[in-house]
Amino acid sequence: MRDFHAGGDINVGGDVYIHDQSIEHKLLIHCANDELHAERTHRKMLLRNERFGKVKRLALLWLVVTLLLCAGALWLYWHGQTNFSALLLGGGGITCGLVSVKTFEQPTEFEMRQIAALNEIKHILRERGAE
Repeated sequence: MRDFHAGGDINVGGDVYIHDQSIEHKLLIHCANDELHAERTHRKMLLRNERFGKVKRLALLWLVVTLLLCAGALWLYWHGQTNFSALLLGGGGITCGLVSVKTFEQPTEFEMRQIAALNEIKHILRERGAE
């Protein structure tokens, strides 16, 4: 569009189609080695950001659950139910730990896509002997 200088005297007489080739998707197999290295760095950053976001969300959940468990344990302790108080804190802690392990070990769909792309880049570079 930067090359069109319309002063009102241009008559196209039909539709104008402008194709910008810079936004077309390029398959990884068609990328040069330096492009693959840049893509690998970019995907690793995306994966790191996704995992950090998962940690942030889980940390907020940990905070809320911990406060609720402590409040319930204190309430039980003040009413003379020390055994139930200890059971609540212990069971809640174990449950939080198991949920955390499950959350961290099970990758999201976005993480799986990034890991698959990283594996494909690794294999392409390895086949080319450029890794």
